[in-house]
Amino acid sequence: MNKLILAFVLLCFALTSSLGQTKDDSNGVFWKPVVEMDNKLYPSYVWANSTRNYLKDTNTPIDKKTYFGDSEGQFGIDITYLRLGPANVKVVIECPQIMETSSYSVHLNGKSSQYEIFPEIAYRWDVLSNVTQPFPVNVSFSVYVNDVLKAKEIRVVTVRSINDCPFAFIHRTGVVHDMNFMYAAYINENHPVITNELLPELMRTKIVNSITGYQTNNAKDVIKQLFGVWHILRQRGVKYSSLTSSNNAPTKFPLTLHQFVRMPSEALRTQQANCVDGTVLFASILYRMSIHPLIVTTPSHCWLGFYTSSNHQSMMFLETTMMGSNYAPEQLEAVKQLDIYDAYLDQAFGDSYRTFLMAIQVGFQNYSKGKDKFLTNLKDTLFPENMPIDKLQYQIFEVEKYRQEGLLPIKSY
Repeated sequence: MNKLILAFVLLCFALTSSLGQTKDDSNGVFWKPVVEMDNKLYPSYVWANSTRNYLKDTNTPIDKKTYFGDSEGQFGIDITYLRLGPANVKVVIECPQIMETSSYSVHLNGKSSQYEIFPEIAYRWDVLSNVTQPFPVNVSFSVYVNDVLKAKEIRVVTVRSINDCPFAFIHRTGVVHDMNFMYAAYINENHPVITNELLPELMRTKIVNSITGYQTNNAKDVIKQLFGVWHILRQRGVKYSSLTSSNNAPTKFPLTLHQFVRMPSEALRTQQANCVDGTVLFASILYRMSIHPLIVTTPSHCWLGFYTSSNHQSMMFLETTMMGSNYAPEQLEAVKQLDIYDAYLDQAFGDSYRTFLMAIQVGFQNYSKGKDKFLTNLKDTLFPENMPIDKLQYQIFEVEKYRQEGLLPIKSY
């Protein structure tokens, strides 16, 4: 009798237990959160590349794909389905300070043991465009496998300033991503101060009768327009300032190298510009005038280049850091020997014009020193881990090229 009662109790317990259990199909799945760019979010990068595919490969055939989601994804997961089999996976990412809740669902065919899933993030663009100081945020990662919540993890992420410009990214796999093109994102030809203030100021100088860009097919007319920009910025008191901030000493992988860049409006307001700031400011105005600027970079310097004709057959350079400087009369006198010298502009604008010619001369000299090292309009963007970062920093690139590819100018106030 006691044995019958015990058997009945055990049967009831087994039935109750089976009814109360939910089959967890997520067993055997391991995952971890991934935040690209060394656990940091660069507002400048996600803004500028929001309509452009740069960072990751999305061309793999669907049956062989192991990467799913946003090609520019900064927040995602690395998932390993060790039991090998089809599974429905949903990734949910939350951080109300900088984004709306974002998710991505995908059916994994189980043909690979490892996948990456990066939802397209609904960023709060109004917040990101106004970040001027780095701050930490808690980002929540939730993973559902076959409709079962596998786990939820929190990752502390540093949101960088909008002024921090990443120029190289060494991926966790060791692959080097060249991102020098990001300097072009700070060129904002649409800022109202250019149209409403700077260009009218240029016209009032009488240096040019009209802003023609390349319409006259005359290189000297292009140079004269460039001098007009130089002169009004000099009149506004814009001077060289070495204020900068960067993290250019690789110590570990992954790693993102960045440089602090002032917006054109900030450089005008503070009357200060380092080599990058001055180049960005000048290029913003030139691009608005339909003169195509170039950005020239080396490991320790940056200066302006520009095409003297619409067919891009000839380029010149300008050392913008000389804009607010004064030089001895004998130094200024030497520029009269240049073939682009204009006696009328010299007589009318004196030291401003001669300093401008010196800056063109120095710009060319700087280019000549590293002429054999420069990579022009680099097409490759991914390099092996042993690629020296310094080599990638010798570049000359067209702003126009990246605008056509969809690189957006960063909004400034």
